[in-house]
Amino acid sequence: MRKLTLKMHFNYNKPVFTFLVVLAFFVSYGFFYKTTNSAKALPLETPRLQEGETYLHHLAYGFVYNETHEQAKWIAYCLTKKEASGIIERSDNFEEDPLVKSGTATDGDYAKSGYDRGHLAPAADMRWSIQSMEESFYYSNMSPQLPAFNRGIWKKLEEKVRDWAVALDSILIVTGPILSPNLPTIGTNKVSVPAYYFKAIVDFKGPKSKGIAFVFPNQGSKLPLMEFAISINELEKLTNIDFFYQIEDKLESTVESTVCNTCWP
Repeated sequence: MRKLTLKMHFNYNKPVFTFLVVLAFFVSYGFFYKTTNSAKALPLETPRLQEGETYLHHLAYGFVYNETHEQAKWIAYCLTKKEASGIIERSDNFEEDPLVKSGTATDGDYAKSGYDRGHLAPAADMRWSIQSMEESFYYSNMSPQLPAFNRGIWKKLEEKVRDWAVALDSILIVTGPILSPNLPTIGTNKVSVPAYYFKAIVDFKGPKSKGIAFVFPNQGSKLPLMEFAISINELEKLTNIDFFYQIEDKLESTVESTVCNTCWP
């Protein structure tokens, strides 16, 4: 029986062979089409992925995780008027992120470190659902921030961005640490302590589309928020991240090249 099976397996039948070749082509083409188009289907706010990066996504936000620094390289999401007006209570339940298979930071890394578990995507932006609130407390969304920074000017910016979302109906946001070699670390997982943080915001609807970016040192400050405003193009040079590349080219050039402090409500 085994000899018969082997003989049948290697019996050359031209019509069958041709069919299998054609079938293999279409299966391969279909896989290629699905793969390339899945990249194009990333949410509009997503920065361009670089070689070797993996896009991960929770209900409210997407991100790329940096294993070397044990935190997200960036967090990207769209914030709408309805979401910014949510009423779900803050959970304060910090957890490791199950999507990061290599593991994230833990409670122990931050314990007695002197640093806050600073949200990149703020919990107050996630008050529109229980799931989005809970996922905002994953350690992939945390970064070591000095208390004076996290509870001061960074919080003021987060509040201002929510005001903009309410006034403008929806905005695109990318936020994260500026990661570089030889940063100090905390904990056994060696979580890097960034020296700077950024936010890039775009209102891309209608004739008054605009963009703005901010870079803050990881320290307290009494200066006005707009003292830290730069263009998105300038931020791209600092971070080597291509922001909002999926927006139509002419519009992208407009919103990324200028800073209009008075254009934001």
